[in-house]
Amino acid sequence: MKAGWQTKPFEDCIEKVTYTTKIQRKDFLEEGQFPIVSQEESFINGYWSDVADVFSVTTPVVVFGDHTKVLKYVDFDFVLGADGVKLLPPKGFLLPKFFYYQLQSVNLESLGYARHYKLLRELELRYPPLPEQQRIVTLIDEAFDGIATARAHAEKNLQNARELIGIGFQAITKSLGRTQWPIRQVESLAASRKGAMRTGPFGSQLLHSEFVDEGIAVLGIDNAVANEFRWDRRRYITKEKYQQMGRYRVFPGDVLITIMGTCGRCAVVPDDIPLAINTKHLCCITLNREKCLPEYLHIYFLHDLTARDYLTAHAKGSIMAGLNMGIISELPVRLPLIEVQAEIVERFAGLSEETQRLESLYQRKLTALDELKKSLLHRAFNGDL
Repeated sequence: MKAGWQTKPFEDCIEKVTYTTKIQRKDFLEEGQFPIVSQEESFINGYWSDVADVFSVTTPVVVFGDHTKVLKYVDFDFVLGADGVKLLPPKGFLLPKFFYYQLQSVNLESLGYARHYKLLRELELRYPPLPEQQRIVTLIDEAFDGIATARAHAEKNLQNARELIGIGFQAITKSLGRTQWPIRQVESLAASRKGAMRTGPFGSQLLHSEFVDEGIAVLGIDNAVANEFRWDRRRYITKEKYQQMGRYRVFPGDVLITIMGTCGRCAVVPDDIPLAINTKHLCCITLNREKCLPEYLHIYFLHDLTARDYLTAHAKGSIMAGLNMGIISELPVRLPLIEVQAEIVERFAGLSEETQRLESLYQRKLTALDELKKSLLHRAFNGDL
């Protein structure tokens, strides 16, 4: 350890604190006199109006999300969010910002939604005299300001790249006479056989014991990640069990749509993946391919402004937004001839490739900036700054 630095157990570094009333998430206000700080990722999570519930801050404190591991540096009076908020006021031999940055430098193991404070209690904190702490904090502040500016630019460029693909879809369809295309409802595009539009079972049809290491993949809502489906996140059942699943089987070329949570994520089932759905949160459509190409409907769901507005307007539910089969069935689709659909799919593929290249570029920049922050913190608390 560098000369002049000392070490103390974590709990010897924090003051005991009397908590004010914690407000339940369901009671948060959209407007109010006092901000609520909870364990969620965003810094301010709601508002409150009762002064009796305010935690008064005389020196800055660190808020720790016991379930989320989120750390926040708070230097103003606030109201505590509900379960999972831990207040960590450092003792006088630690500058609050130094203490906050040191906790950020620790890579805590993820315990899921279990509590993580027990991991903090196992830490040994290292610290130099106060003047050296202030020097380190100043260096980190300046570096992080620069990183934040660079990150904001990269995030804006990433957002622009993602918006480009939607703008490109509008331009392609407009150039091919979009306004002249007839409007059809999704249900009229499905295959004529029974069950051409279907969701998974209510609840889980499968027991945990029925999953196997290899076999036919089973899809759940967790396969829908970001704005795409992840085929590598799979659980498996035997071929015999797959045959028993009847209408819940999914075939190559079927179009999948999420209808719960973040609604409207969409994918076309690849040719080489036999699947089954095991959740009511996914809708599956087997199309009449003489009327509509799966790839065209996939693009339409994701990038047509009318389709996105329709899905947003019809998502229902006070706790979790959701669609249903009737809403999906009635979604209006501007439908050109099959040859035009094929041309749109081909032209869109080139646009998509360029957009993915740009997204990858800016995502790598964001990752590099995150790694730079971690490296800086590591050096600071090893006494190398």
